[in-house]
Amino acid sequence: MTLQLADCRVAVAGMGLIGASLCMDLSRHQLCREVRGISRSSTTIARAIELGVVDQGTTSLLTGVTGADIVVLAAPVRIAIRQLQAIGPSLKPNAIVVDVGSTSAEVVQTMEALPPGIQPLATHPMAGKETSGFNAAEPGLYANATWVLTPLARTSEAAIALFAELVVAVGAHPVRMEALKHDRVVAAISHLPFLVSSALVQTVVSQGDRDPEVWDLAAGGFRDTSRVAASEASMFLDILMTNKENVGACLDLFIAHIQSLRALIERDEEDRLVEILSHNRRARRDWHAQYEARRRPAI
Repeated sequence: MTLQLADCRVAVAGMGLIGASLCMDLSRHQLCREVRGISRSSTTIARAIELGVVDQGTTSLLTGVTGADIVVLAAPVRIAIRQLQAIGPSLKPNAIVVDVGSTSAEVVQTMEALPPGIQPLATHPMAGKETSGFNAAEPGLYANATWVLTPLARTSEAAIALFAELVVAVGAHPVRMEALKHDRVVAAISHLPFLVSSALVQTVVSQGDRDPEVWDLAAGGFRDTSRVAASEASMFLDILMTNKENVGACLDLFIAHIQSLRALIERDEEDRLVEILSHNRRARRDWHAQYEARRRPAI
């Protein structure tokens, strides 16, 4: 008999923004048989149980994954890779093991070494915010989000379908994508924006050393374009170090575009400058229209 989500014990290792938010949705909608939280902090586990975020919890990774039908590793990428290397002998036969990191190529390579019969699936929910930790978690975080699924050749269609059921149940949209393509794409739309935003803040800080009034004048435009610079640095360090080539290529392209714009300004080429800025405005407008069109009501 094919296992259904309602019959599953789900263990989530990592009770920060991503992991705890997932537990909240699983618990409040009673989507599975049991929600199990795993955290290095006993205080976080006690709080999660008290609030009904999880049914039970533990500070032991190996204890937490034992007997679980679905194991979700909700930790920064390099920590998740180390966890994958450790949990194999403790996993239930045919258990589904997923990560939720922002890069996939190195994760997929590590998943290949899991014991035979284990069902590995690299995943990446395109959801989150610049704040982190258990206190930042919120129900409905995944509503309308795209959730990328990257199965391995060994991953069964039944396992993919079961985790896709979970994804849909928390309001997200599952999309399959190969690992190398995923890492190229997210370098452009996620990793590069973080670095650009961080560099913008660094530039304004430098300007503020000369003109402190810059902080008094900063308003909506600076707030919006600098928002992701507030993201946890250690989390993004893992992302950048596991996607160096793609991030480097995107930075090179971005720098080339910035240099081109600077040259047009210096040469007073107003017509060409307006042409490029207008083209970019239309591209952003068209993307936003498509984004809004595929949004669904929150669960």
